[in-house]
Parts: sequence; structure tokens; C-alpha cells
Amino acid sequence: MAGAGIKMKSKKRLFVRLDYCIGCRACESACRSRFRGEARIRYAPISETVLVPLPCRHCTEPLCAAACPFEVIKRDEETGIVYKSSVHCVGCRSCIIACPFGVLDKDLLRRMAQKCSLCQDREDGPRCAATCPTGALQFLDEEEAKELLVGKRVSARLPFWRRV
Repeated sequence: MAGAGIKMKSKKRLFVRLDYCIGCRACESACRSRFRGEARIRYAPISETVLVPLPCRHCTEPLCAAACPFEVIKRDEETGIVYKSSVHCVGCRSCIIACPFGVLDKDLLRRMAQKCSLCQDREDGPRCAATCPTGALQFLDEEEAKELLVGKRVSARLPFWRRV
């Protein structure tokens, strides 16, 4: 049996605990400092005083990747991270239109969609989760997250949940 002694590393995901978010935007600031002024996390206004962070969900079947005519956006099956090669992007914005969650930004400095890569260059996980003062953003294993989600489901319908 090949790999019988090797333990499979579980995938980690970024989770948002809405009840902990205070709207301080520390996650956005951390992201901007890494990506030269471009935040790859967005905020959605729920009301005039409430903002909710919208990180990329790194879908198992990413519609942004399916919509890209040049196959610039791809999903790494081992880690589950959906990443984008900015070098080959032509700025057609098909991915922005295809994302059902509205997390890809259209206010672009370089006329290209900017996509979260979960800070692959850091062993500690994404900068946004590391700088969140209240723990609203957490980078957890899927098994750890299941324990947190039991009986604590929160849903919100965003005004731009589907852009066409």
C-alpha cells in the first residue's frame, strides 16, 4: 500500500465568524500592506453601520476559473486553494462576473481582477486572519471548523450576491 504510513494533511480554510467582527478593517489593512495597496478582501455593507468581510471562498468547483477564457485561474487539488496567475491575465473581468459571492474586486488599479491566495508564502496562514483582533477571521482545518459550526449558523443575504 503506497503511502500507508503517511498521514494526509487536512485542508485549511478561512472562516468568518460574523458575531465577532467589529468592522475594524485590520484584515484589509494587512492585505493591503502585502499586496502594494490592493486589498484582496472585500467588505459588504449589511446596514449603514455594519460591514462584513468577504474573503474568497476557494470553492471546490470555482466558477471564476471556469469563466476564465485563458485558464489563468486554477485550483490546486492538494491544498484546495484557487489561485490566479497575474502575469497571464488580460483583464477581461469574466471571473468577476462569474463569482456568485461577489468577492473579486472590480475597482482595479491595474485593470486586472485581484484574487486572494490565502497568503501561500506564509506558514502561519493568511495575514488577514493573523491580524484580526477579535478572532472573526480564522484559518482552520475543516475538522476544527465543524466543531465551531454546530448550532451556530448565521446567514445574510447580500445585495450584490449575484452580479450579472
